Amino acid sequence: MTIKELKEKRAALVAEVEGATEERFAEIRKEIAKYDFMIDEAKKADEASAAEQRAAEERAARDPNGGKDDGADPAPAPEQRGKVVVFDNKAIEEAAEMSKADALRFAKSAFGKQVRAALNKTTATLDKNEKRAIGIAITTTSEDFSAASADANGVNNGGVFIPQNVLYDLLEIDTPDSPFLRDVNATHIKGALVFPYVIEASNGEGKGKKETVAANDRAIKWGKLTLAQGNYPLTIEVTMELLAMTDEEFTDYLLADLSTEINFLLADEVLYGTGKDECIEGVTVGAITGDAYAAGTEAEAIKSALLKLSRRARKGAKVYISRSMSLEMTFEKDKNGRYIFPIYNNTGITTIATVPVEVDENLADGDFVVGNAKNYKLNFVKPTEIYPEIHGKTRVIEYTAHVMVAGRAAPNKFYYGKKANA
Repeated sequence: MTIKELKEKRAALVAEVEGATEERFAEIRKEIAKYDFMIDEAKKADEASAAEQRAAEERAARDPNGGKDDGADPAPAPEQRGKVVVFDNKAIEEAAEMSKADALRFAKSAFGKQVRAALNKTTATLDKNEKRAIGIAITTTSEDFSAASADANGVNNGGVFIPQNVLYDLLEIDTPDSPFLRDVNATHIKGALVFPYVIEASNGEGKGKKETVAANDRAIKWGKLTLAQGNYPLTIEVTMELLAMTDEEFTDYLLADLSTEINFLLADEVLYGTGKDECIEGVTVGAITGDAYAAGTEAEAIKSALLKLSRRARKGAKVYISRSMSLEMTFEKDKNGRYIFPIYNNTGITTIATVPVEVDENLADGDFVVGNAKNYKLNFVKPTEIYPEIHGKTRVIEYTAHVMVAGRAAPNKFYYGKKANA
């Protein structure tokens, strides 16, 4: 089918969405995904054909014989006589490295084709870009073993594996559920563990000077923040049943599942990480603390926390509260037994004394944190990598994502409160 026909069929499916049952809606989604894949493949084929046509036209234009083969070596063009050609554009293009995005896209496509071919017991046909993307796979995609000899290379029979090019900084895939982790300004500076932060700043004694007199310089005192490095391996098992999914569904499922687990892990670690034993240091470690607050005094505890922070630390600060603390405050009653806040159809507690409030499910019951999350430094010191390991006896493939990240809060920038006897 042509691209136009594929798009028309896809549009017809989209028109069915409104009023469709849940079962039919699920079928429509799968069919639309199939047509999206076919449209994408058709576009790639058209682009490849157009590129080949342009290349043929260019070669014919450079050939004095007009592209015809008369059996003799073509005479060199006047400007090329006596010169040696040392560069071959075609070879350079084929040897050029792919960008990370292109390598990932073609690797996923190649992997999906291999899965389908293995399930249908057919041969996977890969284009040149897919072959380049899968060129550094963990092993070959052939299922037939051939021993190496003096005249021929051997062929491994490792089967279908995800290529090493399927590398991701997984935090970039999905938005974290944790408000604090979402607000943290994560960086991806490879190998960096020491970062500067502002301790204090001053304009001097006078804020302004006369027009002809030089103003005071702004003095900024900087500190060095050495991050605590954490190494986190996360493993999920993939059975043969999962391999029956389509290529896009399977690869995206695998990456999304690992991404979800990493987000869960980091959401806990940026709050409570010990900073020891290959763990990052959470914001609650080393934060300003006060006496544990009693039940019913949540608002007073937050007020005390804000007053204990410096003006610089309060700038852009939020109050992150646990779910239990949010419930206690929402269901608080006055002396007459009436709820202070409306408990039906309300939007929850969004501000306290104009300071934004968010509920973080990763905070332990009764805990709260006050501060600007951008004063917590989280840095991925290397790309997150995925390693496969196959277990033949159990017919299970384990995919492990290895995260190397460093994190620590700037000193005296956060307040950590706890409930008594929580």
